[in-house]
Amino acid sequence: MTGEADLVTTLLARAAAEPHRVSVRDHRGRSVTYGELGTDLTAVAAHLTTHGLVRGDGVLLAVRPSPRAVAAALGVVLAGGVVVVADPGAGQALLDVRRRTAPVRAAVADTVVHAATRRPFSTVLARLPATSGLQLPDLSAPGLVHVVTGPRLPGVPRSATRWEHLTRSSTAPGVGDPARDALVVFTSGSTAAPRAVVHTLASLSAGVHAAVSALGLDAGAVVHTDQLMIGLPSLVAGAVWSLPPVTASPAAWLRQAGWESATHAYAVPAKVLAAATHGLPPSVRHVAMGGAPVLPATVRRLARLAPGVDVRALYGLTEALPVAVATGAEVLASPIARTSLGRPLPGVLVRIDAPGSDGVGEIVVRAPQARHRLAGERPDDEVRTGDLGELLPDGTLLLAGRAKNMIIRGQTNIYPELVEPLLLERLSEHVRDCALVGVPHPVTGDERVVLAVVPVRGVTERLAREASRLVHRAWPALADEAWRPDDVVVVESVPRRGRSGALDLEALRALVTDGRVGTAP
Repeated sequence: MTGEADLVTTLLARAAAEPHRVSVRDHRGRSVTYGELGTDLTAVAAHLTTHGLVRGDGVLLAVRPSPRAVAAALGVVLAGGVVVVADPGAGQALLDVRRRTAPVRAAVADTVVHAATRRPFSTVLARLPATSGLQLPDLSAPGLVHVVTGPRLPGVPRSATRWEHLTRSSTAPGVGDPARDALVVFTSGSTAAPRAVVHTLASLSAGVHAAVSALGLDAGAVVHTDQLMIGLPSLVAGAVWSLPPVTASPAAWLRQAGWESATHAYAVPAKVLAAATHGLPPSVRHVAMGGAPVLPATVRRLARLAPGVDVRALYGLTEALPVAVATGAEVLASPIARTSLGRPLPGVLVRIDAPGSDGVGEIVVRAPQARHRLAGERPDDEVRTGDLGELLPDGTLLLAGRAKNMIIRGQTNIYPELVEPLLLERLSEHVRDCALVGVPHPVTGDERVVLAVVPVRGVTERLAREASRLVHRAWPALADEAWRPDDVVVVESVPRRGRSGALDLEALRALVTDGRVGTAP
């Protein structure tokens, strides 16, 4: 950290100084004050400590985004424990963490998580399209200390303590060494298996304070987001966090932002644009986007839909959040085949590893908010982002694409993330999703460039031919001729992975090699 108190100490101090101010309000209008938040997290810490949790013990967290999820996570940290986010998509990586990184002694979970892993609920969920592939974390390990929140449901361990029955206490244990482990969270890309990222209290707190500065948050803000790593900075800044459900439709998301008179909104670009199409509330004057590249096309469209709104593009990753921030004007000034990420935040050092003749190489970051290590590996001061970028003499960082997604054809490097959104914007009446992928030649290794498109009106032979013509006709206005696809393939859907919707490259390659439809003229 850079002199600021850790985030738990900061929030406890605010709870003591301003106990009656609203900290979080959810989509049902339920409010939690800073005082109540401080009381809850202190109660969680006291309960876990009383039941034998010692410094360094892991606590599985499986609570949907809510004020209780915030209090649970911070309470675990206050008790000296390590929050292990029980991500349904983590699979083997979660088991490895439990065995080798942080011995798990407790679990804080929604009752539905317990119930859904047992019959009859597991059978019902398996039959529903929305939950048929859901892999809920296993919380059945013997000897765990359980805290549960939510309605009474079967399957909850008899020894579990309900949230409402936690003993409230005005005394809290000391936060302890900020260099200790505080959080294990999982991340994965388009081809990699999930990895467990370990943050210390110091790195987590540094990231929260950096986000406060990057977003310009203060006590007068009302921040509308479902993202914990933006909600926490909102609380540290003394703002009101307007918390919508992760599953909220654009209309519901907008309604809540209007009810709360939100001043700031944060979401992934696609969600922001979907909401802005319906009209942002007049109170929203600041829109921040992250979690996916924020391209000039996105900023241009948002400017048309919500003129005068201050736009900020946050660049970061689970292993270092945030790294840089760009204004809307900086994104619009991006050079061809790049998108501006702005300048690295104070204290963040960026280098470009092994740059090619075009100045592009992997973005490598060193920062106070960088993770301490990957679980099972030695600590490393540098984070290899997997992103390709270029660093200009004035310090501006430019994004070129993902290293794993980059397509190599002859002497040309093609960065799919920079052309796919442009294509969707240009052909929005005909195409609802698309993805570029390289299919390596079995002998030369050179890649044939295939564009998979999902038509708006479904797959037919006529639409397949039409899609190919539309793409090739539009291409000169979208990207360099050297990036033009060899084939255009019409598919029913682009295979994506997990809740983030990351492209599944291997599945896409298998899909497009089954039969190519359109070809470049």
